[in-house]
Amino acid sequence: MLDTDQLRSFVAIIDTGSFTRAAERVNKTQSAVSMQIRRLEEMLGRPLFVKQGRGVRLSEDGEKLVDYARQMLQLEAAAFASVSDKALAGRVRLGIPDDYADTFLPEILTRFVRRHPLVEMSVICEGSLALSERVATRDIDMAVVTDCGSLKGAEVLREEPLRWVVGTASCAHEARPVPLALSGPTCAWRRAATEALQEAGIPWRQLLASSSQAALAPIVRSGMAVTVFPECAVGTGMRALTEDAGLPALPMNRIGLLVGQTRSPEATALAEEIRATLRGGPRPIRIERPADLVFAADGAAVARPRSRIALA
Repeated sequence: MLDTDQLRSFVAIIDTGSFTRAAERVNKTQSAVSMQIRRLEEMLGRPLFVKQGRGVRLSEDGEKLVDYARQMLQLEAAAFASVSDKALAGRVRLGIPDDYADTFLPEILTRFVRRHPLVEMSVICEGSLALSERVATRDIDMAVVTDCGSLKGAEVLREEPLRWVVGTASCAHEARPVPLALSGPTCAWRRAATEALQEAGIPWRQLLASSSQAALAPIVRSGMAVTVFPECAVGTGMRALTEDAGLPALPMNRIGLLVGQTRSPEATALAEEIRATLRGGPRPIRIERPADLVFAADGAAVARPRSRIALA
């Protein structure tokens, strides 16, 4: 019989990329999680991890187990929610700019819904400033925002560089003036881009202004314009320019979480899933440990691509 408590620890390791962070998620010590994995391997008679260089990766049997483990944990959560009066079953409202929605929202929702299937979720896509006002007026419970200095109380969860972005085969960045597809004047990315160009003495023109990524992305993919995105938001049909492309360097982008004053259990649970997603992904899961299944303090190693994109 498979132990769902052991499977929960196994999935937490895959999702967090670290025994230490997995232990925090399942409220156990690191040594207890290591022992659970060892017992799970002994019970199955198969190694779930194999050595790869200085670290480890999932074995073929480990890859097979991941999907089954997730299904079993989802079924367990659904059964508990259906029968128990302790399950979360309220409503939670989330705001997120559409710049981040494609990248982070699928994982956030998957993580949350699988653990709390009875909770009703509402999602609103607007700009960071508008979402911060909605949080302040309690129109929504929380919001993922770009921390641009003017927002108060944002918990920074992720920091990565802004990048000049063009279509896959585009040379729009070589044109002068540079044709830009950016958001409105209040957008921090727009200010960063235009100020950098002005300081570098590079002429530019606004080809398209829109607060929606859905409007900006097609014109960028077509090769007609240059835009600015953080690395996490560079989508299909686009490429981030390298430093030798002739455009000035851009500042770091900070992604944060604003949580309202009224914090229901549902909102608290969703906030934890957002923290786990933004701090951990999307990036390759890195798992490093000695052979005895105890991870190194920095939690670095390499897992197979399938593990990288798996959702909890």
